[in-house]
Amino acid sequence: MFKGARNYFLSFGKTQEESIDDEDNPYIQYPIVTKEQMKKVIRNDKYKFDFSYASFAYHSVSSVPLIHSLSDLTDPTQLTSLLPRRRPHGSPADTLSIRAGDDTMLVSPTVLAVADGVSGWEDKHDEHCSAGIWSRSMVETFSRLMTEYKISHAPHHLKRRDIDQILDDSYLHTSHLMDLQNLQGSSTLILGMLSGEYLQMVSIGDSKLYIIRDGEIILSNEEQMVSELCPQQIGTQTLTVLPSEVAWIKSFKIQENDIILVCSDGLSDNLYESEIVNYIDEFLNVKQDNLKIVANKLLIKTKEVAFDDFAYTPYNEKVNSLPKKFGNNSSTGGKLDDISICIGKVTLNKL
Repeated sequence: MFKGARNYFLSFGKTQEESIDDEDNPYIQYPIVTKEQMKKVIRNDKYKFDFSYASFAYHSVSSVPLIHSLSDLTDPTQLTSLLPRRRPHGSPADTLSIRAGDDTMLVSPTVLAVADGVSGWEDKHDEHCSAGIWSRSMVETFSRLMTEYKISHAPHHLKRRDIDQILDDSYLHTSHLMDLQNLQGSSTLILGMLSGEYLQMVSIGDSKLYIIRDGEIILSNEEQMVSELCPQQIGTQTLTVLPSEVAWIKSFKIQENDIILVCSDGLSDNLYESEIVNYIDEFLNVKQDNLKIVANKLLIKTKEVAFDDFAYTPYNEKVNSLPKKFGNNSSTGGKLDDISICIGKVTLNKL
């Protein structure tokens, strides 16, 4: 399935004649996933997510997010036809891909993910740079391949080596698609996916995942930085390293009613963890808002801080703790950035 992507990756160091194969189809072909196959996959998981999301696109001329249902069909004449084939209409695990600015969220009953596109590509004002397209293709490809792996492995659950393979294949495929369109881009990645009784987590960079139980954060991912204020990322400029070599990957046994929050650093750079937990407890448990309202209210609280010139935030603390060579280190005020929020409540899977 991934012959084209792998050949592209492995062609580095080869001559042009060695790397060209006229019989290779550069467009990766996917088999259709049927409803019965999807049901088989879902029945294999003990839990599912009740979920919602909210976003703010700072790095965009439009504040309206671009939302795609993965049960839609694509126009073969458009760039989106290069992305993974959509799942059949009416699939029991319909999935939404939401692009806001350079961020892309992916939400479904089994997966919550955010790819935070690196805005530096867009700052070049080059038509061949698109962090947003990279981030969207990366999370959609991962979701698709994860589904196919779960179908082929059922009733067994995914192991660490399977996740490594899905991550690397998704990266190689996305790199291949970007190369076909002569595009460049990169992103961080944070993803949580259900597998049996466990939440499988993948993190590259500084986006965050929090598991909240009984009003406390019981687990969050480790941030990965390549230098001060520069997070680890994957993209068209990192082809010498596979994502599985740098990713933080962990499996955690979850419980019913656990809250899973997945977000870009647009949230975690502006709100402290204690604030996040208190807001979620207030909105969800005290005011008993539904998850959609909780996500929107959390977005509003984040934006209030982001636009406050006198706020003091986790990002200010990070900047002010740097060595003096980076300036006078008296950072104050919220951090303006794309904000992506995915929130899920773990519930029993009754299928």
